[in-house]
Amino acid sequence: MAIFKDDHEHGHQHIYGGVGPDGSKWFGEGFESQKIKEGTYIIKFECPFDGIPAPVCTITGNEWKTFNMSVAIVEVNPEYFICITSSPDRPIDCAFTFIAFGDAK
Repeated sequence: MAIFKDDHEHGHQHIYGGVGPDGSKWFGEGFESQKIKEGTYIIKFECPFDGIPAPVCTITGNEWKTFNMSVAIVEVNPEYFICITSSPDRPIDCAFTFIAFGDAK
């Protein structure tokens, strides 16, 4: 997690990490992760944002396991976001990386 100040001393928070298929934190800081159900994960921020942040997620893993996988962010607010990893026809557990950035409190 990092907070950067702009020219007007306004803070911008960046949180990054990786999450395993079982919902465990793989790497990163400033968050906790949990698998809610098959392919569905909640990422809770240790320091909430001042407004709605912009999370970006990317599937990660071996090509033969992930070439047809996707990740969608289905809910976001200043305290957490929820995402779903899936194949073309159903949710499936899969590792992913993310970054979330926005205004700091």
